Amino acid sequence: MKLSLPLLASLKRHPTYMKLIFYFVSANVLVLAVSFALLNWQSSKTLLEEIGDHSESLLANGARNTARLMEWSLEFSFSSSNDSVLKVYALSDRYSDLETYEVWSRLTDIKNANPSIHSVYLINDYTNSIVDSRLGLNDAESFYDQDIIERLRDPNTADHSVLIPRTLSSPLSGQESKEVMTIVRFYEKGSSISAFVLNVDTHDLMTLLQSNSNYANRSITVLNDRDETVYSSIPLNREQVAELRNHENKGASGWKLFQPRKQEEQLMVYASSSIKGIQDWTFIETIPKSAILGKIAVLRNTSLILFLVLFLASLTVIVLISKRVYSPIQELISRVMRQHQAEKEDEGYSANELDYLSNVFTAQRNQIHVLTEQTRHHKILGRERFLRDFLGGIYHSIEEIRSQCQEWGIDLPEDQLSVAIFRIDRFSAFSDTYPEKDRRLLRFAMSNIIQESLQSSRHRLQTVDMGNDHVAVVLSAPLSDEFAKKLQVSQQLIRQYLSIGTTVAWGRMLPGLTDMHEIYMETYELTQERFQFGHGAIIVKAWLADAPGELYHLPVDKERQMAQALSKGNADTVLETIRSAVSRMRELPYFESKMSLINLFMNIRRLMQEHAGQPLSSSWGLTSIENQITQLETMENVAPWIEALTSRTLEDIAAARGLSKNVALVEQAHKFIEMHLTDPNLSATMLADHLGLSVNYFRGLYKMETNQSITDTISEKRLDCICRELIASDAPIEQIIHNFGFSSLNTFYSIFKKVHGMTPAQYRRLNRQ
Repeated sequence: MKLSLPLLASLKRHPTYMKLIFYFVSANVLVLAVSFALLNWQSSKTLLEEIGDHSESLLANGARNTARLMEWSLEFSFSSSNDSVLKVYALSDRYSDLETYEVWSRLTDIKNANPSIHSVYLINDYTNSIVDSRLGLNDAESFYDQDIIERLRDPNTADHSVLIPRTLSSPLSGQESKEVMTIVRFYEKGSSISAFVLNVDTHDLMTLLQSNSNYANRSITVLNDRDETVYSSIPLNREQVAELRNHENKGASGWKLFQPRKQEEQLMVYASSSIKGIQDWTFIETIPKSAILGKIAVLRNTSLILFLVLFLASLTVIVLISKRVYSPIQELISRVMRQHQAEKEDEGYSANELDYLSNVFTAQRNQIHVLTEQTRHHKILGRERFLRDFLGGIYHSIEEIRSQCQEWGIDLPEDQLSVAIFRIDRFSAFSDTYPEKDRRLLRFAMSNIIQESLQSSRHRLQTVDMGNDHVAVVLSAPLSDEFAKKLQVSQQLIRQYLSIGTTVAWGRMLPGLTDMHEIYMETYELTQERFQFGHGAIIVKAWLADAPGELYHLPVDKERQMAQALSKGNADTVLETIRSAVSRMRELPYFESKMSLINLFMNIRRLMQEHAGQPLSSSWGLTSIENQITQLETMENVAPWIEALTSRTLEDIAAARGLSKNVALVEQAHKFIEMHLTDPNLSATMLADHLGLSVNYFRGLYKMETNQSITDTISEKRLDCICRELIASDAPIEQIIHNFGFSSLNTFYSIFKKVHGMTPAQYRRLNRQ
């Protein structure tokens, strides 16, 4: 009893320590109790439901993916069977060795297109032969796969010629048979068995299903809507297939527990999927119940033992941790009490040490707040804030401005005042490199360098950190070349000491102090002229022309030339036109140059859109272009970006055209046109007859591929030849026209003037000078 009383008194003097012990123990007991309760509450049925739902989701997803693979095989089979070479060979009553070799090569390419394809045949009923992707040419009677030939000849089985599950024997001895899904495409159904046959390896097709889970003794079965076994990971007889069918809901997905005959209880998961509406497949997965709950029972027992061990260990550690946590708190409280002499003879302190410490910290925070408020009224900071507000247009009356200048000790004359701005170049990269805190320090350093380099007895000035990308300087110096050189020296010092490039703009004189904000905004806009002069420029308002420039518009002949170059894919001509336009814009002021650039972009985008046949990238959007011009800051940076964007887009357009399957036909048409330009009968009809196509189909195809009619192409090529002949020879114009297939002079003159804007005689004269 004597030992317990001092211990109890000590604990009463340290309530925080008692609370720590209590909180730790309570939290530990609560966590362990909830864990035990949840573990005991969780039953095998609940676990089976979770596993069943999860297995159903996995099986349904695997079924959909497997169905997509099978649908792809179907589509690939039908698209491959439409090959004209294969179709002609399958329906021919004779063939050459070269034709057979070409057919075998194409079948081999079809088989190699997907590793899941086991083999491909082409059956010719007229010659009673079969070309196999593996063995080449075979007689039908001696072909190793007699099963498919019998199925095709039997009217009862010929109707089910798509997605046939069967076992395919190997043509070579020593190799095992393969389970395959066979797809047959008849070329003359009902007349002959000439057909395209593609066998898909069922095991490869079901790869996604086989990797769904890792349960022991798990089995996968796939049935079609005729109850044929498409795939099974274990051998099944008809009775077992019927038993599975009886327990699954056809056309739906789900799971259930069932007891097969002479087997242990199973968890059966099933899902259905349609293959292109041709067949419905049912996917069934069975997992022994013991394989699921066996692991769960072990986990539950192991967890119970682990929780008991953790509980005992936690109780031991809690006391030690609480003591370690409390000791620094007690030491801190004692130190604070000694420092602030909080205890008084007639006053005690809060029994809760943390409350006492909180009260001390609150009092200190209040004192810091008072000191901070006093610091904010310091003269230097107040002067900086006033100048920033002055330039920002906060003060409007002359009396208020004079009063503030007197209060903060700002000595500036009211006449001969102007504003200079040092604006940081490449600000986007500058912002990415330095956080806001470092940017403020760099602007402060810039202000000091400017102040020190420009300060003199004759010229008074004030520097102001305006935030973001610039520092402003209020000057009392008159506009002169001498002071502009001093600004340039300040600019060089900033680069030397801070490694920061700046553009300097010096605006006009102030009419009065109340106009400070307007002059500041004009000077800031003046820094935008670095777009024309480049980074590191010194821009003085007095040196620039007052009259605004005119917007530059791409001439009609240049636009027509660019359109022709785009249609021909001539990137060099397009880029040369852009360089010429940009060169003209370099002489314009910032606003006119920017608007001219945007107008040029819109023209280029419109022309490219007409020839692309598909939407251009978001880089050609108006907002994107404006943002990019603003970010690049100078024409020197904008010009290469324009060329790079244009070149990349032209490459994309050319690549898109090159991917078209009709390019070969267009190239043939162009070669034929070149060879028959002098033929007056050259027309779309003549070309279509040569290519073996209908006229309407060929016109549509050519228009889609080239964005130009075939008549315009013929006229354009004839015009190019006539123009060269006009310059190279002295032959009469009418004779040259007739030599190149134009039967109507009126039509030719109309077309020539529309394209070149002049008569043939004027064209000859102009180009010979």
